[in-house]
Amino acid sequence: MIKIFRHTIIHLKIKKMKKSFYLVAMLLILSVSAFTQKWSDLSKEEKLMKLQNFIEDNHKYMKDSLALSEEQITDADNVNVCYLTTLDRINRYAKTDANKEKYAKSATESRAKQLEAIMGSDKYKKFKRYVEAKLKKAAAQM
Repeated sequence: MIKIFRHTIIHLKIKKMKKSFYLVAMLLILSVSAFTQKWSDLSKEEKLMKLQNFIEDNHKYMKDSLALSEEQITDADNVNVCYLTTLDRINRYAKTDANKEKYAKSATESRAKQLEAIMGSDKYKKFKRYVEAKLKKAAAQM
């Protein structure tokens, strides 16, 4: 009975994390200005498909190319969710653009350090280049 309960809790956490990661991926995609202009022209179904592909590709790259464990992938997803919620709070509560920029820079540096700790320095650098190239390609296509 305890195993079933534990399995159910784990399953619910995974579902919640996937939803959170969809939000993270969407915000990352929306952060590229050229991409956001065309993003608004897409239907909900098209957005969802692009988002799902983005997430699947990133997870596949992390698993296959970087050989990260499921736990590392989950931890990286959680760092990204935390980062984006932090940026949202900064945007809501920081009074000036200068403060927003200062706090966002600090949050971005913290996120980078956390991801580097999870992935290791070399794998983090490879992943960063991979995502940057992917976003650049997406922006060029839009």
